[in-house]
Amino acid sequence: MQTINAIFDGNYFRPMEPIPVEGKYEVLITFTKPIDTKSIKRQRLLKHFGSWDDEDVKTINEIVEERINFSVGRDEI
Repeated sequence: MQTINAIFDGNYFRPMEPIPVEGKYEVLITFTKPIDTKSIKRQRLLKHFGSWDDEDVKTINEIVEERINFSVGRDEI
């Protein structure tokens, strides 16, 4: 039996790590807890940039926060 972490976005399961098997498998899906999607997006972005200092991270978090609702209500997008 293999276990991996994944995110369910309401429609699809998105693995957070490589799937360690090939072929068809019967699976057991357990919903453990709701997630903060802003936090997950930040974690994905920041894990690739471990060399940034605290000021850089603060700036990234501010940009992510500003862009979260960027396209909400916009007809041209």
